[in-house]
Amino acid sequence: MASPRRWLRKRRIVLIGLLLSVIVALKYSIRMNHNELSRELPDALLRLHHPHDPNVKLVSALMNLTDPGVGGAGLFLDVRKLPKEEAEKFQRSLEQWEYSTYTSSLVPLQRSLPDIRLKGCHSLYTDLNLPETSVVIIFHNEHWSVLLRTIHSIMNNTSPHLIKEIILVDDASTDEVLKGPLEEYVSRFSKVQLLRAESRQGLIRARMIGFEQSTAPVVVFMDAHCECFPGWLEPLVTRIAENQSIITTPNLHGINSKSFKIEDWGNGKNLEIPVLTFPNLFFAWTKMSEVEWKKRQRETDPVRSPAMVGCVIAVNRNWFKKLGMFDPGLEIWGGENTELSVKTWLCGGGLEIIPCSNVAHMYHPHRPSKESDIRYKRNIARVSNVWLDKYKHFTDNYDGSIVDYGDISKRIALRDSLQCHQFEFYLTHVYPDQFIPGNGIYTGPIRNVEVCNHCLDPGGKRNGDSVNVLLYTCHGEGNQRWDFTEHHEVRRGGLCLDSGYGSNVMMENCHGQRGNQEWEVVSLNGHVFLRSNGYCVGVTKNKSALVLELCHNSALLQWTWKEHRKPLIS
Repeated sequence: MASPRRWLRKRRIVLIGLLLSVIVALKYSIRMNHNELSRELPDALLRLHHPHDPNVKLVSALMNLTDPGVGGAGLFLDVRKLPKEEAEKFQRSLEQWEYSTYTSSLVPLQRSLPDIRLKGCHSLYTDLNLPETSVVIIFHNEHWSVLLRTIHSIMNNTSPHLIKEIILVDDASTDEVLKGPLEEYVSRFSKVQLLRAESRQGLIRARMIGFEQSTAPVVVFMDAHCECFPGWLEPLVTRIAENQSIITTPNLHGINSKSFKIEDWGNGKNLEIPVLTFPNLFFAWTKMSEVEWKKRQRETDPVRSPAMVGCVIAVNRNWFKKLGMFDPGLEIWGGENTELSVKTWLCGGGLEIIPCSNVAHMYHPHRPSKESDIRYKRNIARVSNVWLDKYKHFTDNYDGSIVDYGDISKRIALRDSLQCHQFEFYLTHVYPDQFIPGNGIYTGPIRNVEVCNHCLDPGGKRNGDSVNVLLYTCHGEGNQRWDFTEHHEVRRGGLCLDSGYGSNVMMENCHGQRGNQEWEVVSLNGHVFLRSNGYCVGVTKNKSALVLELCHNSALLQWTWKEHRKPLIS
């Protein structure tokens, strides 16, 4: 009979073994739960191909491909080395989808992405009690590989307890692979729902179909051509949990539409923010102002954003409904992100980029058409007439002269019920540097006093980004419509007068950092001097060209320029 000590030792070993088994089983269970939606299925569905898709085995052998696209790397194919049939497929894929579905088909559906979060991000977002999220993804004939890579990247890089559901809304796709095969592929994943629109709704209304089906307290609207980095969702939801009237967006990175390389678009001081552009109410990227940078204590702090791009946005469900959601009168695509941006700021909320959240998005060119252009002008006319007050006159089609923008009475009633600010509030408190062509402190042609029939005109040849400014016969249109901005820029469109070229008067892409693009407009007896660092814009003595020279009281250095208004900020 075994001694009591030996019996106790055996019992301890058995208990330890059982405990280890439980731990391993628990870890396996957690891993399976985490990967339930993300595992790649080794079945016939993965071997479905469009006529334009590559012969994967052949191309992999020819190009010696191992782990293509791993870590977000690009797959740069030398098409000259491909057999003729494969090279033609490559070209056809670009023509049909406007991005290289051929390349996408060679990149794994679940390529690994590195953890690129800033130092300090990991310890900031550890709350396990965050609200659940519904992710709504709209697609219309998106390529199979791109759509599935978006879905897999969400689940591979998201804590499973945060995702309540992923709702796919098919906006009347005609691609057969996106019908039965897609249904079969996603049917095994309990958190994925697939909705079908009977007829084409467009992005805006299709998103509303997905939103109405969603049930989580936070909703993320995401394009169908994105890839999420590790830890992307927690920062977006945490900020919303702190303040439900904040709409959050990630730090966006680009996916190259030909190589599928994920390109870093910067962080810290290099992080760019989207701002509105006039007259089309689209958006452009610009560097964060020094004022905004100094308001933040850490690189990881949220960044106030005047506008949103719209490809990835997170919003509290109740706040989105209070704001009237997307305007149902907007057609297909365009203007919805502008409307949500402006009304959020005017109605008591805010937009923020969360630097600890990183998502890659593929911007690919869209073929312009007269129909899409008219539809877009209709949309921005609706937005401008509801939300921009007297500034609507600086937008396209504000008067409905190009296309009727429909009944906006319900949207105006919504604005009144929310007691929202005037658009002037946006220009003074949200983004004082907003550039609106035609609304400068000084605006219009800049006419020389001595050579009175000649005006400033950026009609010279390009040298890189720089443009030579000329003295040209006044006509007052196009190139001769100048604005003096709150940022002390002498500006035409996206180009600014720059004094950094010796005696030459040049223009550069506006950078918003003042320096050589900062000017004074000095008024004297009804005329003005354009002065920068003690030098003024003038005309040479033979009256043939422009010159920068030390300021003096000569009619050659004096200009007439209409003062339009007082500065919005001091």
